[in-house]
Amino acid sequence: MADRSEAARRKKKRRVLVGGATALVLLAGGGTFFLMSGRGDSPDGTNAKPSTSTSATPEPEGSKSPTAYTATVAGDDTLLRDSYGQTGIRLGSDLRVSALGKRFQVVGRGNGNSWGQSAEPVVDVTKSFTVTARVYSSATKGSRIAISQGDGESYSFELGVNEVNGKQAWIFRVQTGDKGAEATTRTVAAEGLTILKTPTLLMATYDAEKKAIALYVDGKKAGETPVPGIWQAPGPMQLGRSRHHDIWTGPWQGGLHNIRVYDSAFTEEQAAGYKEGKLSPAPKPAHAWLLT
Repeated sequence: MADRSEAARRKKKRRVLVGGATALVLLAGGGTFFLMSGRGDSPDGTNAKPSTSTSATPEPEGSKSPTAYTATVAGDDTLLRDSYGQTGIRLGSDLRVSALGKRFQVVGRGNGNSWGQSAEPVVDVTKSFTVTARVYSSATKGSRIAISQGDGESYSFELGVNEVNGKQAWIFRVQTGDKGAEATTRTVAAEGLTILKTPTLLMATYDAEKKAIALYVDGKKAGETPVPGIWQAPGPMQLGRSRHHDIWTGPWQGGLHNIRVYDSAFTEEQAAGYKEGKLSPAPKPAHAWLLT
């Protein structure tokens, strides 16, 4: 009887030990399965690892450093840095640098302080040139000039928005005489396009050999017109305004960025390639600001 009782106790002990060992193996196996299948994920399938965020600082073309590009001159947040030349652009109080995602832009409020001005003339209008910028207009009416040149009695050229036949249109306008008269003005307009709150690539060209100006909108040629030449107005390049009969007009309302000046007139093929980022070989700008 005692032998049978002792045998039963030993058998029960063996079952407990085996059961405990089995439980340990299952726990160990379950833990291993979770770590291998989840690879560090949490049980609900979301990644438990800390997320890594990229810098919001934009990069210039060809740069791999996320902090290499700055829109303004070091120590002066009201002076746009020229990435290719030596001509900064001083900003008025209501044309301010703003970050939007990974890019920098300047934003104007559409008033008399929504301007920027270079220290000296940027475009030699007696020679071929191309001026381009990415623009966003939030104005519903009136003249709104993104880029112009001249601060005397009149402008040499202006690029932006104006009303044509009662509706907003993108325009590239040049002055061929020194008084700013309507009779000596030449304009290329892109009518029938959506302008309000629509990000747009504008490109204006002057071919000194052909004696012709052209306007491109989002890489497509909107028009071309012959000119006898462009009057070299005194004074620097302007952002957000234009000079008409000794008065500043066309205050910009909206955003501007990726502003570039080239010492050549782009062809239709180059304009289309520029829009798609496939311009090859890529000409080097003479001046550039807000390159993002």
